[in-house]
Amino acid sequence: MRSISISDQTLLTPAARAAGFRQKLEAARKLDHLGVSAVEMPRLSNEEADMLLMRSLCSTVKRGALACQAGMTVQDVERAWEAVKGAKHPRLIVSMPLTAAQLEYICHLKPPKALEKIGELVKKARAMCDDVEFVCGDITRAEEAYAAQAMKAAIEAGAGRITLEDAAGLSLPEEMGALVRAARKTAGDRAVLSVRCGNDLGMAISCAVAALQAGADEIKTAYNDEGSLSAAQMARLLRARGADLELESTLDITRVDRTAGELDALLTAAPGKVMPSVTPSHGDGPALNAQANQEALDKAIRDLGYELDEDDMAHAQEAVERESKGRALNRAELEAIVLSAAQQVPPTYRLKSYLINSGNAITPTAHVVLDKRGSSLSGLCAGDGPIDAAFLAIEQIIGRHYEMDDFQIAAVTQNREAMGDALVKLRHGGKVYAGKGISTDIIGAAIRAYLNALNKIAYEEKTV
Repeated sequence: MRSISISDQTLLTPAARAAGFRQKLEAARKLDHLGVSAVEMPRLSNEEADMLLMRSLCSTVKRGALACQAGMTVQDVERAWEAVKGAKHPRLIVSMPLTAAQLEYICHLKPPKALEKIGELVKKARAMCDDVEFVCGDITRAEEAYAAQAMKAAIEAGAGRITLEDAAGLSLPEEMGALVRAARKTAGDRAVLSVRCGNDLGMAISCAVAALQAGADEIKTAYNDEGSLSAAQMARLLRARGADLELESTLDITRVDRTAGELDALLTAAPGKVMPSVTPSHGDGPALNAQANQEALDKAIRDLGYELDEDDMAHAQEAVERESKGRALNRAELEAIVLSAAQQVPPTYRLKSYLINSGNAITPTAHVVLDKRGSSLSGLCAGDGPIDAAFLAIEQIIGRHYEMDDFQIAAVTQNREAMGDALVKLRHGGKVYAGKGISTDIIGAAIRAYLNALNKIAYEEKTV
């Protein structure tokens, strides 16, 4: 069996672009949980808002890559890297149309200069990121010789992935198969070949099959876009004919249809619609009035127990102005904004695994394995409950105990597969360090929240 990848472009669609902050985060989480190889994000436009979203997505997308499209300049590539570099599996995407008309109209470049630009942008991206993709835009209408030159330029500059994009959506299966075979001949084994099949003729699934049979490694999909192949179609193909085609993927084909319905509900909702969130822990009274000034915001954040430096306070202020939309904020809302906008640090500790034994006839125990800068550390402890045991195991690993100022768990969504949203606050040196964790397993959410807070302490102390 040959393993193929499904990279998802749902968040590039018009419906997703118009969705609110929380809808995009939830959509990305669902796609990542579905088993797609990558969640793709558009080029940064509103830089401050997009940076906040990307920073949040870096902690949401864990299984697959988080890919960000770069623009047409070196500065665009640098900004895209700043947005995605905190992800577990970051990817940069450089895209260039390959037809002479589009090169001149969109990029204001002649074909020879475009080859130089491809090399320049890909080389810059590769210097920062190990995973770089080059998209051959509108390749079905490009000259074959020029397309081969563009692919060679990208691969020689460091691209490890080449995407063939049927922007017109008018290809027949045999044409797509021939295109992939030609690309494979050019790329050899130096690059992963991906294909985006347009669906204007309703033949995207047939073109995808032809591409896979010709040697493609990955298929691009998108929900809520009639012009694209969907993951649901690929799942039906794999379920019905995967064995015959000797193909398999990490896509969870049992969840695809359910996820399609959930994404449709998310991304067709009115922008800014509030999704179910954490239950406030400090009451619903206003913590910040609608017309509050900078001094009032500083005081409200200090009252929550946070001490922010100048940069984090600036990020928090921008987020408050953007998210409050002129209304008063209660304590829970203000805290959620602070946690999403500030105090994001490089992780010292990463969760590798945990094993919990619990029941009404045994003492709960937890075995937790963490990664600290490449070293694997483990702890095994019993506790009053499974979460207590997990926290004690972490304390055993780090050899320290921190006073827990607060601990909460609530459901983010309302179905049977609801995400658990955990909040842990650790007090150290007179300051409060808060961490959030999200998982379908409430114990996993609690462990991740504890590590999030611990990493903030470790970042400041440099000794934990």
